[in-house]
Amino acid sequence: MQRLLQTFDTPFTDRNGDVYIVELYGNSRPGDTWQGSLAFVRRGSGRRLATGAETTQPTADALLYWASGLTPTYFDGAFERAQSSPSERLPIEPIPPPLRDVTAGDETYRRRFTELQRSVLRAFTDRASTRLSMQALLEELPHANADVIRAIEDLEKRPRLLERRTEGGSEWLVLTREGARAAGVKRSESDAGASVSPPPQPQR
Repeated sequence: MQRLLQTFDTPFTDRNGDVYIVELYGNSRPGDTWQGSLAFVRRGSGRRLATGAETTQPTADALLYWASGLTPTYFDGAFERAQSSPSERLPIEPIPPPLRDVTAGDETYRRRFTELQRSVLRAFTDRASTRLSMQALLEELPHANADVIRAIEDLEKRPRLLERRTEGGSEWLVLTREGARAAGVKRSESDAGASVSPPPQPQR
């Protein structure tokens, strides 16, 4: 299953002057490797062109690092490859656009943001666990990583449903007592030490 990992800040303009939003997709493969592909979404019409696999990396983070070094010349070549790629290579799962691209107003943004937070809690519910690695969550949810992290940060503050811990060089998400109740899972004794201090008051 392909997942949206990143939307590039700088759009791509073809020779005809048409502007495309460029997206990076990752596909988790057997053997713990990730294949990366690019999609070009035309502004206005929404026409989508996608490349085949452009690279294979050991992790999703390595794929993002690879994407950070792409040049305008590379995008020129990728766009040509996308134009000749068969339609079967297009992502088959509809992916929500990044939250920062929402233009319908605060109500739409808040609704989508709340849905994303529910998806984060549902990941704990599905596993019947109060602990989940950050990397596993980022790889599971079909959302841009930046949006998932933003949702996690909000859940840490209001109403403080989870907290982040670093153990053995890896980052973990642990539900607080309130978070476990919201997700419908039982906290283990090892997680009972998660802090449950009163939530901070919103800054105005």
